[in-house]
Amino acid sequence: MSEKRKLLPAVTAAGGLFLLLAVMVTWPLAVTGSPHDHVDTLFNSWLISWNTHAVLSGENPLNLPIFAGFPDGNGRNDLLLVQSAAALPMQTAGMDPVRIHNLLLVLSLAFAGFAAAVLAAETGASVSGRLFTGSVVVLLPYFQSHIWHIQLFSAGFSFLAIVYALRTLKGKTTGWQLGVLVLLQCLSSLYLWYFLNLAILLLLATAFFLKQRKKLLPMGIWWTAGNLASLLFLIPHIKNAQAWPTDTIASTDVLAFLAPWGNSTVLGWMRAGSVHPEAALWPGLAVIAGSIWFLLRGKKNRWDIFLLACVVFFSVFSLGPVLVAGGKALAPAPFRILALLPGCSSIRLPARAGIFALVPLAVFAGRKLQEKPGLAVLGILFTAAAVWHPPIETIPLGSQPWQQWIAHRNFQRILYLPVSSNLDRPEIETERLAGSTCCFTPSVNGYSTTLPAEYDEYARVLNQWPSQAADSLLRELQVDCIIIEGTLQPQADTVFFDGRIHVSAVVTYLN
Repeated sequence: MSEKRKLLPAVTAAGGLFLLLAVMVTWPLAVTGSPHDHVDTLFNSWLISWNTHAVLSGENPLNLPIFAGFPDGNGRNDLLLVQSAAALPMQTAGMDPVRIHNLLLVLSLAFAGFAAAVLAAETGASVSGRLFTGSVVVLLPYFQSHIWHIQLFSAGFSFLAIVYALRTLKGKTTGWQLGVLVLLQCLSSLYLWYFLNLAILLLLATAFFLKQRKKLLPMGIWWTAGNLASLLFLIPHIKNAQAWPTDTIASTDVLAFLAPWGNSTVLGWMRAGSVHPEAALWPGLAVIAGSIWFLLRGKKNRWDIFLLACVVFFSVFSLGPVLVAGGKALAPAPFRILALLPGCSSIRLPARAGIFALVPLAVFAGRKLQEKPGLAVLGILFTAAAVWHPPIETIPLGSQPWQQWIAHRNFQRILYLPVSSNLDRPEIETERLAGSTCCFTPSVNGYSTTLPAEYDEYARVLNQWPSQAADSLLRELQVDCIIIEGTLQPQADTVFFDGRIHVSAVVTYLN
């Protein structure tokens, strides 16, 4: 029997453990078709559904039918192409889009734990150390604080990319896997792709410092190849992505490093009110104790310098442009220097980098606790108990009557009126997308952190419908259906009343 076949039962068991923990910590998402929120979850569900529909229809998935008519409409969201590829068989089987989203999120979390365990193995962890590392990564409050961001659950590609970068430097592989994983991470999450590239730069610097330069060239070639392939998908994003001034980028309160998820039954009291809901960088007491123990008395190897550099660099990075403690701004933070890097200009960028500081700590802890396997098991159980929380809240999402009406027709582009010219209520747009997801007729409206240039004028003209100017714009946008909420139009083909909106009229247009 080959060595790989001998490992198969152990690998399967480890994967089962990580999946079980992922189901537990995200319960009941694995078994429900209801969204956790009315904004990001619905938009991401729609995006995955659109991508699969585009592929099956022979269309370009990158040509998103949101913000139609605006040349800068792209570049406002993640691609989610890998998640969409995984969703393809479920989509063709007729599974509900939100249920697909929830299931993919849970599977992605389990995969992140598995990849972290592989990273631990590559740096010297035994079986118990690998299981500890993978388990505590699945249980990280970081993921719980991003439960509506499926793209951030795809970090497993980054962990595996680092594994193959290390293997390339050690001469164990030619490095082609690194290029593939860089591309996969880009197609899954632009945030994580950006952080991965920073981590690879740290690894290159570490290898140069350690005089491990023999394999730098092949590693650099495959890393560059992966990024060049990524750029083919990112040209619209690079051209149109919104850049945020440094002072508008959100800083992270240092208390986030002591912040579990707020509804943790045991440790929820530790979370300070000044910490943003999307910042939870507490790795767990077992990880803290184990990593300190490792740094003081653990058996180290040369590449631990890289892991330690990641802890320091990404901890500093995650704080953002201002050092904040207890809600009080104390001083400018080193991120202001890092903000000079290309692409380092997203409003929520800093705190999302924290995962690249937390996973090395989990690796360190696993490699120390493996010396006493019983301690490793206790560490997993203790961490699971510490993050235990009530079931994640989900929101009932019922189909509106006009959405069912749309589902039986073949519209290509739908306009919802009135068009909102601000982002105060993004859930209005995403709930509309949720309805159109089922039959792939997304609105010309869209949801984003920012609006395209001249969107206000666009909304003003369309909201004047029926008018000559609005008719002209509708033809330009190739709209073939208008759904008017809150107004009864005499020329409506069908009128619905859902008990919430007084009158909703559906008007076919440009037949």
